[in-house]
Amino acid sequence: MGIFDALNTSVGGLQAQSFALQNISGNIANASTTGYKGINTSFEDLIPDATTPSRQVAGGVTAFAQATITTQGTVSASTVATNMAINGDGFFSVQASTGTIDNAPVFSGTTDYTRRGDFQVNANGNLVNGAGYYLMGVAVDPKTGNPLGNVPQVLQFQNNFVPAQATSAIQYAANLPTQPATTASTTASKGTLAAAGGLNPADFASNPLIIGTPATPYGDNTVTGSAALDKAGTGPITASTALSGSVGTATGAAATNTSAAPISGSTLLSGTSSNALTTSFAVNDTITVNGQTITFVASGASDNNHVNITDSITTLLGKIDALTGTANPSSVNGATGKVTLNNTNGTLSVSSSNTGAFAALGFAAPVTPPATALSASFVSGNTITVDTSPASTINFYNSAAGETAGAPAANTYYLDIATNTVGDLMNDIGTITGVAPTINASTGAITLHTGTAQDLTLSSTAGAFGALGFSSPMTARRTGGGTAGTGFVIGNDLTAFTNESISGGAITTYNSAGTPVNLQLRWAKTDSASLGNGHQDTWNLFYQTDPSATGTGVAWVNVGTNFTFNSDGSLSSPSGSSITIPNVTVSGQSLGNVSLNLGSGGLTQFASTGGTATINTISQNGYAAGQLQSVAINNNGLVVGTFSNGQNIDLASVTLSHFDGTNYLKALDGGAYAVTDGSGPAIAGASGTISGSSLEGSNTDIADEFTKLIVTQQAYSANTKVITTANDMVQSLLSVLR
Repeated sequence: MGIFDALNTSVGGLQAQSFALQNISGNIANASTTGYKGINTSFEDLIPDATTPSRQVAGGVTAFAQATITTQGTVSASTVATNMAINGDGFFSVQASTGTIDNAPVFSGTTDYTRRGDFQVNANGNLVNGAGYYLMGVAVDPKTGNPLGNVPQVLQFQNNFVPAQATSAIQYAANLPTQPATTASTTASKGTLAAAGGLNPADFASNPLIIGTPATPYGDNTVTGSAALDKAGTGPITASTALSGSVGTATGAAATNTSAAPISGSTLLSGTSSNALTTSFAVNDTITVNGQTITFVASGASDNNHVNITDSITTLLGKIDALTGTANPSSVNGATGKVTLNNTNGTLSVSSSNTGAFAALGFAAPVTPPATALSASFVSGNTITVDTSPASTINFYNSAAGETAGAPAANTYYLDIATNTVGDLMNDIGTITGVAPTINASTGAITLHTGTAQDLTLSSTAGAFGALGFSSPMTARRTGGGTAGTGFVIGNDLTAFTNESISGGAITTYNSAGTPVNLQLRWAKTDSASLGNGHQDTWNLFYQTDPSATGTGVAWVNVGTNFTFNSDGSLSSPSGSSITIPNVTVSGQSLGNVSLNLGSGGLTQFASTGGTATINTISQNGYAAGQLQSVAINNNGLVVGTFSNGQNIDLASVTLSHFDGTNYLKALDGGAYAVTDGSGPAIAGASGTISGSSLEGSNTDIADEFTKLIVTQQAYSANTKVITTANDMVQSLLSVLR
């Protein structure tokens, strides 16, 4: 019976090797099948019963399939956005269609599982893999991204529509310059906020600072004229520069006669009488007048170049006037004993060879023309009007022509062009404004101050006004002032606002209906640490509410927050990471309250060579309504829809499942698997991760399969050899019987 057992065993061996060959053939055939899991062959020996071990014989063999589902296939990149692969443990949940009704697939409700991830969107919006299985997952809320349940359903993305979302938050990060390069900063007076690149509320009809901000106290401002040279053109004017360079006059000191009484016109030029000069002129003494000589003689003086020593002061003054040709005679004040020499035709220069007698007339030194005079002279009747509320007038007169100052009156000042200087004029202006002007010693440029009472205005009809370095009229505004903050910029103030602020960027936002709204931003510096103690770098942010505003219409709105910075450029206030801009409205489109999110360190103030704001981040969370255009699957296993409004929105989450007995799943056509008692039920979740735009290839190793093929072939041939050998033995036995 052993021979026949050997025949049966060999036949079983042939069957087992044929089974192995079938698996090898299938593995090789599916070497390029996406997600295919190879099937190995496991052999089991069949041992017949024996009474004792010594009688035990080798038994037959049977073959079983051994799954390799848990063995990972190679993951490679794919150009299809809906393809995906699983790295590690896990299965996609899928369902197979059992038919169609009205071109829509019908499902039995039985969930199968696969690792084949070559899904693509079909005409009905389902994600179907190459084997016809429909992907399952959990839908997510398009606005929050949160799952809408935990039971996977067959996914469908057809005619998906996302409603509009109003802008509720703006992400913003920027660096503001320490010194803004505004248009106004190039022409503003040095030391003012406007010169530091800031916004001066006094330049606005309606103060644009935050609502309720008190008006800035008025401060003194300055204006400096151009460089001014004297009449000779050799040097700058000074406080001692004469107001007129063409009128000569000189008044001596009080003098007395030999009786100690004030001298008068009748006082004699020499002698010992009671009414004579205390020091006498002598024969051959001289007096030189503007280069012409008057000689003292004993008697017989008959022309203007000679005078008798016995003549009176009146006679001497007449001859001096005859030489100058003055229209206003020189005179002696009998009450004070002062001699006044006049020359209405030009400058006056008088000296004497007898300095003692000349001093007795009240002139201790020669009479000379002014050291300097303005390049253009003030004349009698000229005026300078200072300020307006009230206006003060400085009047010019000429004492050398016999004129006197007018009667004292409020806000009225008088200057004598024959004796007063630029310094006297500056003193009068300083009295009016409350702050004395100054003169630059190097250039002669005069700096005037507005004071704090009112803005400075100077006007004059005099040609000499230009010799002071100013043109008429000349105006200068005080610093500060204006009204309390209104929180907006009106149309009438647009030019001032544009000139005193810098761009803060722009972004398209959306209202609740999905209407795009262009939100323009501008920054204005409202205080600067460069102004000294008590000042801190502070900015206000504005948004444009009406691009076409005119007159008193509101054009820009202050967001209502003071952004202050420390000296190191960090934001000091507000301390939070965001502010709320209330009731944002642009061109009639309402956005409601919008949160401006700055984050940590998002807003800074550092020096910028361009003096402009550097916008690092500006984005918002609103969008218009949109229609689904395409879908893709990312590495988080989320199905992301791209909509016509440019938004990428999470639509669904691809769920993974795992099994306790993965290799005991039942293989189905198309790389799918069904649950068995050996695999246990599907367990939601898996340790594996999804890789988007990727595919898992077959886990079959061709080289390994060829090796097994050779082994199987040899084993099969060996079994056939056993059969032929057993057959020969039977034939030998039968031949014995013949």
